[in-house]
Parts: sequence; structure tokens; C-alpha cells
Amino acid sequence: MTKIRDRVQKEATESIISNRFYGIIDVAPRVGKSKIVIDSLRKVSSNIKILITVPYNAIIDDGKGGGWVNELEKWKVAKSKMPKLINQISLDKEPDEYYDLIICDEIHSLSENQIEQVKRCSKGAILGLTGSLSKGTKLVLKKELGLKVIFEYSIEQAIKDGIIADYEINIVICNLDPNTKNIEGGTKKKPFMTTEYSQYHYLTRQFNRFKHLSWNNASYSKVKMMWAGKRSNFIYNAPLKIEVAKKLIKKYDRALIFSSRKKVAEDLCENVYHSTSEGDELTKFISGVYPKLGVVETVQMGITIPNLKVGIFHQMKSNEESAIQKVLRMCNLEEGEKAKIYILVYMGTVDEDWLNKALLPFEDSKINYLHHTQI
Repeated sequence: MTKIRDRVQKEATESIISNRFYGIIDVAPRVGKSKIVIDSLRKVSSNIKILITVPYNAIIDDGKGGGWVNELEKWKVAKSKMPKLINQISLDKEPDEYYDLIICDEIHSLSENQIEQVKRCSKGAILGLTGSLSKGTKLVLKKELGLKVIFEYSIEQAIKDGIIADYEINIVICNLDPNTKNIEGGTKKKPFMTTEYSQYHYLTRQFNRFKHLSWNNASYSKVKMMWAGKRSNFIYNAPLKIEVAKKLIKKYDRALIFSSRKKVAEDLCENVYHSTSEGDELTKFISGVYPKLGVVETVQMGITIPNLKVGIFHQMKSNEESAIQKVLRMCNLEEGEKAKIYILVYMGTVDEDWLNKALLPFEDSKINYLHHTQI
């Protein structure tokens, strides 16, 4: 395994150098993207201005000996070639046409505005790093930054080579409850209780109504999106899927649980980590103090979690790149055990559409379907 990783790193480094640091390195997690970049920096001139951008501060320095700060020190990068490290949300504070080389770690996470800021700050090469690049994002980066993939080492190849563990994805099918009136409908003045099934289809009818109206009158677009938001929020909080998730969580001693709402995550798991968390819940989970952790879209990139083989998605969004990263958090190579991924979905709704988009990068042979009554 080490020999294979060394070979892949060497080939990727040579590709960066031969392409004059312009392009995208798309390699599976665990390969060592930072080592690839650092080896290539040994070939650049001294005293050039280099910037590395990241989507999360923990990727710069996770406080536990990981991150770019540690890697740059570990591999003894010369001070004359030491890059500046920033969170990509701070790109707008950097000067115009200042950097000879900008390295965008997890380049697929750049927003439209951040892509514009990268262009503004660059006076030379742009190098993108990723482990999960969708076709759509690939096209955007080619169009906006002129970047193409110059080296690729896929997830499936990394599994075959024993660098990351294999996985299985289990889709847990839920159906909107047509009988139990446990959803509040109506208005504040005239509320009433209705079923999951009735509420979903009411929200969908309203969305479709304003969608059609917006075709001829753009002023209806905001109303359409309001109903789309109400429908999404309903799916995120619908009770049946929450109850199924709780049942599934109880089956495992150690698991990472993903949701899209803080309140739902707190209902599903005693210990929760999200963007406004002030405690050390994530650290305690990584170290094994907490056997289970509920998260709200905050553990997808740059963080390694040992002894983890079960991921439970109460809610999956349609961003396929994020889905890949989250799944691979569970793919540490430990005793050849497969990572088990469970994704709950309301079939016959937009939830199914989101799931299908998220599953695009994964092999069909690794995806199983089961009804929630089988849990």
C-alpha cells in the first residue's frame, strides 16, 4: 500500500510540474494531496508569492498535529517558499494580481464569488486540489478559471489498491404516512392537523402553481422559492424518517449521524456538532470518548475519524461532491471491514431526486435498497 501511495504521489507531482502548476489534481482521500503539492514546491523559484486557500480552518491546523501547518513543517518547506494559508471566505481581503501561485484545496467548494476572487488575486498559476469533482463543477472550473484535470486517481482505484476501505450504501425507503395526523397545517389563525402525505402534496401543488406562473411573470419566482423552501423544511423535519433514524442509530455502538437541521440532530443524538458548536464534541468523538455524534453538514472535508465504519444520513442533500466526502469519512482502512452507509429517503418525493443526484458518483453494485420496516 505504501509503495502504491508513493508512486501515485510521484506521478501527481510530476504532472503538476510538467503543467507549470496550472490545473486540477483529483485524487482519492488518503493519498496525500498536501505531500504531492509540497514535493512540487521544491521545484519552484524562491521568494515567489504563494497562497493556499481552504474551506475550513481545521484544514489549516486542526490543533492535533494535522493540517497544512503541520505538513509544511513536517516536510521542511523552505521559508522562502512558505505559502500564506487562509480560509477561502477571506479571499476578498487579498490584493489584486498579487500571487504567483494560488493553490485551492478542496477547489470544488469554491462559491461563484470566491472563484471570481481567485481570478482577481492571481497573476500566475492556479492549482486546484480535490478528491471529489462532479461533471458540473469540472465544467465551471474549466470555463471560469481555465483549469482542466491534469492528474486523476479515482476512489474505486484507491479501494482496489487498498488505500481506502470498500463501502456499501444502504438506501432505507420511507413512505409518506397517509394516516397519522401529526403535521400542523393551515394558517396561524386557522390551524389544523394533517398527515405527512397530505402536507407534502399540498406544498408541492403550491410550488408547481407558482412555478408555472413564474414562466410568464418573474415576480412570482420569489414566491415559488418560498414554497420550495417550505417543502424542503417539511422533508427535513418530517416525523416518520426521524423515528426510523432513531431506530437505526440504536443498532450500532459507534456511528456518525448526518442531518440538515440542528434541532433534528439534537433529537437524534445526545452529542451534536455543528457550525456554532463551542465545545469539543468533535474531538471527543474522534478520540472515542463519545461513541456517536450527530453533525449538521460540518464533517465532510479534511478530517480523519479513526475506528469509524457506520454513517447514518437522516437527510441527504443533492450535492454529490459533499456526499462523496462524507461517505469517505467512514472509509478508513482497518482490518478490511467495509464502511456501512445508511441513507434514509422519502420515495416518490423531491427527496428521492436529491438522493439520485447524490448517488451519481457511486457504483450501482455497491447500493442496496431496503424498506424501513426491515430495520
